[in-house]
Amino acid sequence: MATETKIKRKSKDSVFVKFFSYIENVKKLYEEFHPEVADLTEDDIQIQTLNSAIVNTIYNDLGFIVKDRFVVLVEAQSTWNPNMALRMLFYISETYRRYLMDTMQSEHSTTKINLPEPEFYMIYTGEQTRPSEISLSREFFGGKSDLELKIKVLSEVDTTLAGQYVGFCKVFNEQRRLHENSIEAAIETYRICIEKGYLREFMKRHEKEVIDMMEQLFDEEVMRKQYDIASRRAEREEGRIEGEQIGLARGEQIGLARGEQIGLARGEQIGLARGEQIGLAKAAEQMRRSGLSEEQIKSILSQC
Repeated sequence: MATETKIKRKSKDSVFVKFFSYIENVKKLYEEFHPEVADLTEDDIQIQTLNSAIVNTIYNDLGFIVKDRFVVLVEAQSTWNPNMALRMLFYISETYRRYLMDTMQSEHSTTKINLPEPEFYMIYTGEQTRPSEISLSREFFGGKSDLELKIKVLSEVDTTLAGQYVGFCKVFNEQRRLHENSIEAAIETYRICIEKGYLREFMKRHEKEVIDMMEQLFDEEVMRKQYDIASRRAEREEGRIEGEQIGLARGEQIGLARGEQIGLARGEQIGLARGEQIGLAKAAEQMRRSGLSEEQIKSILSQC
Protein backbone atom coordinates (compact mmCIF):
# COMPACT_ATOMS: atom_id res chain seq x y z
CA MET A 1 0.00 0.00 0.00
CA ALA A 2 2.83 2.42 0.84
CA THR A 3 4.47 1.80 -2.54
CA GLU A 4 1.24 2.51 -4.39
CA THR A 5 0.84 5.80 -2.54
CA LYS A 6 4.35 6.88 -3.47
CA ILE A 7 3.70 6.22 -7.17
CA LYS A 8 0.44 8.14 -7.22
CA ARG A 9 2.07 11.00 -5.37
CA LYS A 10 3.86 11.99 -8.58
CA SER A 11 0.54 12.68 -10.28
CA LYS A 12 -0.33 15.45 -7.84
CA ASP A 13 3.12 16.94 -7.92
CA SER A 14 3.15 17.05 -11.70
CA VAL A 15 0.30 19.61 -11.67
CA PHE A 16 2.80 22.01 -10.15
CA VAL A 17 5.81 20.81 -12.11
CA LYS A 18 3.92 20.57 -15.39
CA PHE A 19 2.82 24.20 -15.17
CA PHE A 20 6.29 25.49 -14.34
CA SER A 21 8.02 23.22 -16.84
CA TYR A 22 7.08 25.79 -19.49
CA ILE A 23 9.81 28.39 -19.72
CA GLU A 24 7.30 31.17 -20.50
CA ASN A 25 5.56 30.53 -17.16
CA VAL A 26 8.88 30.63 -15.30
CA LYS A 27 9.77 33.87 -17.07
CA LYS A 28 6.45 35.46 -16.09
CA LEU A 29 6.81 34.22 -12.52
CA TYR A 30 10.27 35.76 -12.18
CA GLU A 31 9.04 39.05 -13.66
CA GLU A 32 6.31 39.06 -11.01
CA PHE A 33 8.97 38.51 -8.34
CA HIS A 34 11.17 41.22 -9.87
CA PRO A 35 9.12 43.80 -11.80
CA GLU A 36 12.21 46.02 -11.91
CA VAL A 37 14.00 43.61 -14.27
CA ALA A 38 13.89 44.74 -17.91
CA ASP A 39 14.67 42.96 -21.18
CA LEU A 40 14.51 39.48 -19.66
CA THR A 41 14.45 36.74 -22.30
CA GLU A 42 13.75 33.03 -22.10
CA ASP A 43 17.38 32.41 -22.99
CA ASP A 44 18.34 34.03 -19.67
CA ILE A 45 16.52 31.27 -17.76
CA GLN A 46 17.83 27.83 -16.93
CA ILE A 47 15.44 25.46 -15.16
CA GLN A 48 17.18 23.25 -12.60
CA THR A 49 15.99 19.87 -11.37
CA LEU A 50 16.04 19.80 -7.59
CA ASN A 51 17.49 16.33 -7.44
CA SER A 52 17.14 14.85 -4.07
CA ALA A 53 19.49 12.46 -2.61
CA ILE A 54 18.76 14.49 0.51
CA VAL A 55 14.98 14.95 0.71
CA ASN A 56 12.14 12.58 -0.04
CA THR A 57 9.84 14.61 -2.28
CA ILE A 58 11.47 16.10 -5.36
CA TYR A 59 8.48 16.10 -7.66
CA ASN A 60 6.88 19.30 -6.43
CA ASP A 61 9.91 21.57 -6.21
CA LEU A 62 11.29 24.01 -8.75
CA GLY A 63 14.65 25.64 -9.18
CA PHE A 64 15.80 27.97 -11.92
CA ILE A 65 18.74 30.25 -12.59
CA VAL A 66 18.06 33.71 -14.05
CA LYS A 67 21.28 35.46 -14.97
CA ASP A 68 23.00 35.91 -11.60
CA ARG A 69 20.16 34.64 -9.39
CA PHE A 70 19.09 31.16 -8.34
CA VAL A 71 15.43 30.87 -7.37
CA VAL A 72 14.03 27.95 -5.39
CA LEU A 73 10.24 27.55 -5.34
CA VAL A 74 8.62 24.73 -3.40
CA GLU A 75 5.01 23.72 -2.87
CA ALA A 76 4.10 23.09 0.75
CA GLN A 77 0.57 22.05 -0.28
CA SER A 78 -1.99 22.18 2.52
CA THR A 79 0.33 20.80 5.18
CA TRP A 80 2.73 23.15 6.92
CA ASN A 81 6.31 21.91 7.05
CA PRO A 82 8.14 23.32 10.10
CA ASN A 83 11.43 22.05 8.68
CA MET A 84 11.18 23.90 5.38
CA ALA A 85 14.03 26.29 6.18
CA LEU A 86 16.37 23.36 6.83
CA ARG A 87 15.15 21.68 3.66
CA MET A 88 15.99 24.83 1.70
CA LEU A 89 19.45 24.89 3.26
CA PHE A 90 20.04 21.36 1.98
CA TYR A 91 18.79 22.37 -1.45
CA ILE A 92 21.05 25.35 -1.85
CA SER A 93 24.08 23.44 -0.53
CA GLU A 94 23.56 20.63 -3.02
CA THR A 95 22.78 23.06 -5.84
CA TYR A 96 25.93 25.10 -5.22
CA ARG A 97 27.99 21.92 -5.12
CA ARG A 98 26.66 20.89 -8.53
CA TYR A 99 26.96 24.43 -9.85
CA LEU A 100 30.67 24.51 -9.02
CA MET A 101 31.16 21.21 -10.84
CA ASP A 102 29.22 22.43 -13.88
CA THR A 103 31.17 25.69 -14.06
CA MET A 104 34.51 24.00 -13.27
CA GLN A 105 35.07 26.03 -10.12
CA SER A 106 36.35 24.84 -6.74
CA GLU A 107 35.86 26.07 -3.20
CA HIS A 108 39.53 25.21 -2.62
CA SER A 109 40.68 27.66 -5.25
CA THR A 110 42.68 30.74 -4.24
CA THR A 111 40.48 32.73 -6.60
CA LYS A 112 37.07 33.83 -5.35
CA ILE A 113 34.35 31.80 -7.04
CA ASN A 114 31.18 33.24 -8.59
CA LEU A 115 27.81 32.10 -7.28
CA PRO A 116 24.26 33.03 -8.29
CA GLU A 117 22.44 34.84 -5.49
CA PRO A 118 19.76 32.59 -3.95
CA GLU A 119 16.09 33.44 -3.41
CA PHE A 120 13.66 31.17 -1.59
CA TYR A 121 9.89 30.96 -2.00
CA MET A 122 7.25 28.58 -0.74
CA ILE A 123 3.70 28.24 -2.05
CA TYR A 124 1.42 27.35 0.85
CA THR A 125 -2.13 26.26 0.00
CA GLY A 126 -3.50 25.44 3.46
CA GLU A 127 -6.32 27.21 5.26
CA GLN A 128 -4.47 28.31 8.39
CA THR A 129 -2.82 31.72 8.51
CA ARG A 130 0.95 31.48 8.26
CA PRO A 131 3.76 34.07 8.45
CA SER A 132 4.81 35.81 5.25
CA GLU A 133 8.42 34.83 5.90
CA ILE A 134 10.25 31.90 7.48
CA SER A 135 13.65 32.38 9.09
CA LEU A 136 16.04 29.48 9.66
CA SER A 137 17.62 31.28 12.61
CA ARG A 138 14.27 32.00 14.27
CA GLU A 139 12.78 28.56 13.59
CA PHE A 140 15.68 26.55 14.99
CA PHE A 141 17.88 28.84 17.10
CA GLY A 142 15.55 31.47 18.54
CA GLY A 143 16.95 34.12 16.18
CA LYS A 144 20.37 33.98 17.85
CA SER A 145 22.36 32.10 15.22
CA ASP A 146 24.66 33.55 12.58
CA LEU A 147 23.36 30.87 10.20
CA GLU A 148 20.44 32.44 8.37
CA LEU A 149 18.17 31.67 5.45
CA LYS A 150 14.83 33.36 4.75
CA ILE A 151 11.89 32.07 2.74
CA LYS A 152 9.06 34.18 1.36
CA VAL A 153 5.70 32.45 1.88
CA LEU A 154 3.19 32.84 -0.96
CA SER A 155 -0.31 31.96 0.28
CA GLU A 156 -2.64 34.63 -1.12
CA VAL A 157 -5.05 34.08 -3.98
CA ASP A 158 -4.42 36.82 -6.56
CA THR A 159 -3.72 37.35 -10.26
CA THR A 160 -0.05 36.36 -10.11
CA LEU A 161 0.90 32.87 -11.27
CA ALA A 162 1.68 31.77 -7.72
CA GLY A 163 -1.61 33.31 -6.51
CA GLN A 164 -3.55 31.54 -9.27
CA TYR A 165 -1.97 28.22 -8.31
CA VAL A 166 -2.97 28.81 -4.67
CA GLY A 167 -6.50 29.52 -5.91
CA PHE A 168 -6.53 26.31 -7.97
CA CYS A 169 -5.42 24.23 -4.96
CA LYS A 170 -7.99 25.81 -2.64
CA VAL A 171 -10.79 25.14 -5.13
CA PHE A 172 -9.70 21.53 -5.53
CA ASN A 173 -9.42 21.01 -1.76
CA GLU A 174 -12.96 22.34 -1.35
CA GLN A 175 -14.35 20.12 -4.12
CA ARG A 176 -12.71 17.08 -2.57
CA ARG A 177 -14.65 17.79 0.60
CA LEU A 178 -17.93 18.17 -1.30
CA HIS A 179 -17.75 15.17 -3.65
CA GLU A 180 -17.26 11.49 -2.99
CA ASN A 181 -16.50 10.74 -6.62
CA SER A 182 -13.08 11.69 -8.00
CA ILE A 183 -14.28 12.60 -11.49
CA GLU A 184 -16.98 14.91 -10.11
CA ALA A 185 -14.44 16.72 -7.91
CA ALA A 186 -11.97 17.05 -10.79
CA ILE A 187 -14.51 18.29 -13.35
CA GLU A 188 -16.05 20.77 -10.94
CA THR A 189 -12.61 22.07 -10.00
CA TYR A 190 -11.78 22.52 -13.66
CA ARG A 191 -15.04 24.40 -14.30
CA ILE A 192 -14.62 26.76 -11.33
CA CYS A 193 -10.96 27.49 -12.10
CA ILE A 194 -11.77 28.33 -15.72
CA GLU A 195 -14.56 30.59 -14.48
CA LYS A 196 -12.35 32.34 -11.92
CA GLY A 197 -9.34 32.53 -14.25
CA TYR A 198 -7.02 30.32 -12.19
CA LEU A 199 -4.37 29.03 -14.63
CA ARG A 200 -7.03 29.30 -17.33
CA GLU A 201 -4.83 29.06 -20.44
CA PHE A 202 -2.79 26.19 -19.04
CA MET A 203 -5.87 24.23 -17.98
CA LYS A 204 -7.60 24.70 -21.31
CA ARG A 205 -4.47 23.55 -23.15
CA HIS A 206 -4.07 20.47 -20.94
CA GLU A 207 -7.69 19.79 -19.95
CA LYS A 208 -7.66 15.99 -20.00
CA GLU A 209 -4.24 15.71 -18.40
CA VAL A 210 -5.11 18.11 -15.56
CA ILE A 211 -8.40 16.31 -14.88
CA ASP A 212 -6.59 12.97 -14.82
CA MET A 213 -4.06 14.38 -12.36
CA MET A 214 -6.81 15.59 -10.04
CA GLU A 215 -8.64 12.26 -10.24
CA GLN A 216 -5.54 10.36 -9.27
CA LEU A 217 -4.86 12.71 -6.38
CA PHE A 218 -8.44 12.31 -5.17
CA ASP A 219 -8.07 8.51 -5.22
CA GLU A 220 -4.73 8.81 -3.47
CA GLU A 221 -6.26 10.90 -0.69
CA VAL A 222 -9.06 8.36 -0.17
CA MET A 223 -6.53 5.54 -0.10
CA ARG A 224 -4.28 7.45 2.28
CA LYS A 225 -7.19 8.12 4.67
CA GLN A 226 -8.11 4.44 4.62
CA TYR A 227 -4.49 3.55 5.24
CA ASP A 228 -4.30 6.03 8.14
CA ILE A 229 -7.47 4.60 9.69
CA ALA A 230 -6.16 1.04 9.35
CA SER A 231 -2.79 2.10 10.76
CA ARG A 232 -4.42 3.78 13.76
CA ARG A 233 -6.51 0.68 14.42
CA ALA A 234 -3.43 -1.51 14.20
CA GLU A 235 -1.55 0.84 16.54
CA ARG A 236 -4.44 0.77 19.04
CA GLU A 237 -4.59 -3.03 18.91
CA GLU A 238 -0.83 -3.27 19.30
CA GLY A 239 -1.03 -0.84 22.21
CA ARG A 240 -3.82 -2.89 23.84
CA ILE A 241 -1.83 -6.11 23.56
CA GLU A 242 1.29 -4.43 24.85
CA GLY A 243 -0.72 -2.91 27.69
CA GLU A 244 -2.09 -6.32 28.64
CA GLN A 245 1.39 -7.80 28.64
CA ILE A 246 2.75 -4.98 30.76
CA GLY A 247 -0.27 -5.28 33.07
CA LEU A 248 0.21 -9.01 33.51
CA ALA A 249 3.91 -8.62 34.19
CA ARG A 250 3.25 -5.83 36.66
CA GLY A 251 0.49 -7.83 38.31
CA GLU A 252 2.80 -10.80 38.65
CA GLN A 253 5.45 -8.61 40.28
CA ILE A 254 2.93 -7.11 42.66
CA GLY A 255 1.53 -10.58 43.43
CA LEU A 256 4.96 -11.97 44.19
CA ALA A 257 5.82 -9.01 46.39
CA ARG A 258 2.50 -9.28 48.25
CA GLY A 259 2.91 -13.00 48.63
CA GLU A 260 6.36 -12.48 50.06
CA GLN A 261 5.03 -9.97 52.57
CA ILE A 262 2.22 -12.30 53.62
CA GLY A 263 4.65 -15.21 53.86
CA LEU A 264 7.03 -13.25 56.05
CA ALA A 265 4.25 -12.13 58.37
CA ARG A 266 2.83 -15.66 58.66
CA GLY A 267 6.29 -17.07 59.20
CA GLU A 268 6.90 -14.56 61.96
CA GLN A 269 3.65 -15.51 63.69
CA ILE A 270 4.40 -19.22 63.43
CA GLY A 271 7.94 -18.64 64.61
CA LEU A 272 6.80 -16.71 67.68
CA ALA A 273 4.23 -19.33 68.60
CA ARG A 274 6.72 -22.12 68.10
CA GLY A 275 9.34 -20.28 70.05
CA GLU A 276 6.92 -19.74 72.92
CA GLN A 277 6.07 -23.46 73.03
CA ILE A 278 9.72 -24.43 73.07
CA GLY A 279 10.48 -21.88 75.76
CA LEU A 280 7.68 -23.12 78.05
CA ALA A 281 8.73 -26.75 77.55
CA LYS A 282 12.32 -25.94 78.57
CA ALA A 283 11.14 -24.01 81.63
CA ALA A 284 8.94 -26.94 82.76
CA GLU A 285 11.86 -29.36 82.40
CA GLN A 286 14.09 -27.17 84.53
CA MET A 287 11.40 -26.92 87.22
CA ARG A 288 11.03 -30.70 87.27
CA ARG A 289 14.76 -31.01 87.84
CA SER A 290 14.48 -28.65 90.78
CA GLY A 291 11.96 -30.99 92.42
CA LEU A 292 8.71 -29.19 91.82
CA SER A 293 5.58 -31.27 91.31
CA GLU A 294 3.55 -31.27 88.10
CA GLU A 295 0.73 -29.35 89.79
CA GLN A 296 3.18 -26.70 90.97
CA ILE A 297 4.72 -26.46 87.45
CA LYS A 298 1.26 -26.06 85.80
CA SER A 299 0.31 -23.39 88.33
CA ILE A 300 3.48 -21.42 87.59
CA LEU A 301 3.18 -21.74 83.76
CA SER A 302 -0.46 -20.66 83.82
CA GLN A 303 0.64 -17.33 85.24
CA CYS A 304 3.13 -16.69 82.39
